[in-house]
Amino acid sequence: MKIKTVIFICGLGGDAGMTYVPSLREFCESKGYVFYAPHMPSFEEGITYAKYEKSFESLIKSENITNFENVLLIGQSAGTNFVVKYLAEKPMKIGGYISCAGFRFPPDKVSLDKFSSLKSFYPTNKQYEIFKNLPFKKYSIFGGKDCFFTTENLSKYADDIGSEKIFDKNGLHGTISENVKIHKLLHKVIEEKF
Repeated sequence: MKIKTVIFICGLGGDAGMTYVPSLREFCESKGYVFYAPHMPSFEEGITYAKYEKSFESLIKSENITNFENVLLIGQSAGTNFVVKYLAEKPMKIGGYISCAGFRFPPDKVSLDKFSSLKSFYPTNKQYEIFKNLPFKKYSIFGGKDCFFTTENLSKYADDIGSEKIFDKNGLHGTISENVKIHKLLHKVIEEKF
């Protein structure tokens, strides 16, 4: 089934993903996709899985998105953990999934304190297994110079969700503000795989 809608789920910071959004929106709309990037809670608002879930489901309801086989989900950083846990708990057949800097808990380059707000996000091994077996295409984009996670951690996430790995040896943490190359790579994956 052809992708018609792209939904981008950002990482920490509410609109942390806004560094992606203008050019990603432009790219997606130039390809004929409807593009959404829902606002996710910021640190000030208190970041929890339940709040991410509410924002995501509010978008689905307000835009009356019902045919998920036409939807490509893109998760970035903490957004990747949200997508895995959400679809493991509420399985649906989507058109596909791309993770950008998807990681496994615990983080391995920074203190756990920095990621303590994400505790409710981390999928269980059972949830990873459920997600891995969902019947849609999965791709993981990650870099060799990530500032938070080792390549081994990022690669393990890709294995655990059953995705094709797309590795950029010079890639950082998958945001435009850090590395425009990753962003161009995301465009390429969307164009070539969907």
